[in-house]
Amino acid sequence: MQPSTPNEIEYLASARAGDSEAFTVLVEPHRKSLLLHCYRMSGSLDDAEDLVQEAFLRAWHKINAYGGQGAFKNWLYVIATRLWLDEVRKCKKRVLLPLDGNPADPNLPPLPPTSPEAWLDPLPGSWLTSIDPPPESSYERRESISLAFMTALQKLNARQRIVLILRKVYNWRAEEVADALGLTVDSVNNLLYRARKKIKILQYEETPAPKENLDLFVNAWESGDVHSLIDLLHEKATFAMPPMHVWYQGRDSIQIALQNFVFMAGVAWKLVPTTANDRPAFGVYQQAGDTQSYQAFGLILPVYGDGKITEITAFLSPEYISRFGLPESLSS
Repeated sequence: MQPSTPNEIEYLASARAGDSEAFTVLVEPHRKSLLLHCYRMSGSLDDAEDLVQEAFLRAWHKINAYGGQGAFKNWLYVIATRLWLDEVRKCKKRVLLPLDGNPADPNLPPLPPTSPEAWLDPLPGSWLTSIDPPPESSYERRESISLAFMTALQKLNARQRIVLILRKVYNWRAEEVADALGLTVDSVNNLLYRARKKIKILQYEETPAPKENLDLFVNAWESGDVHSLIDLLHEKATFAMPPMHVWYQGRDSIQIALQNFVFMAGVAWKLVPTTANDRPAFGVYQQAGDTQSYQAFGLILPVYGDGKITEITAFLSPEYISRFGLPESLSS
């Protein structure tokens, strides 16, 4: 496979001669796609950014090791992948509620996390705007970054996860994956088989949410109309609030949880549209007590399927507001 841009050979020669500016020109077109790759592996925005920076540093120091037999971008992917595999033994498993296990009792107050688990991050739309075209894929791009897919990846061990990503998202041949990971082709095929057998990516067939459904969701949330909100839900819908260690299932349970912990007296809400993991999402702002403005509260993602909302995930962290390019507060 030849270098992907006409000037790549020229910049590569200059970088090998010690020209750091040429190296920057060489690697920057691949930053966004490499960030997505690292996000798929790690499930973390911060870890993805750190991995890309470390991969670029490692590539700069090893630039003469690139022999030009394959695409330069793929060489960067291999570096980042090996870095992640080296680090993953030190990392906690990232999860996204709902977790395996029983749903919570909505009549009991939710407890804060009692362990240092790291939660799967939602993906800002800004990470999908790239001058580097998306890879050819046997998954549609929307599915390969969906929260359902990302959650499923967390059920796999590190090598299964990497093999599934490289083989099914990036369409690498088994021989290429084996060479990248220092494995045999038989091992790669076995890891892929086990990965595909282990995970079930989608519980529902997700469908695009009609605008009128999104409008109904926003209106019900902002007006505190719990009954109208519940009417929008699938009968087996789930509601999770990471990093809280709880999730609820079914309309009745979710209704009690919303009434007990969300739509309380003296609290008002505003939602601002955005996208997360290439799906509709909303920045959440809270006005409580005598405050005259709505303050950043978190991010909420409703997932649609079968004409109803099948999942609501509310990320209760104000830091996502700035991550998604939204204002820190809203006027009343």
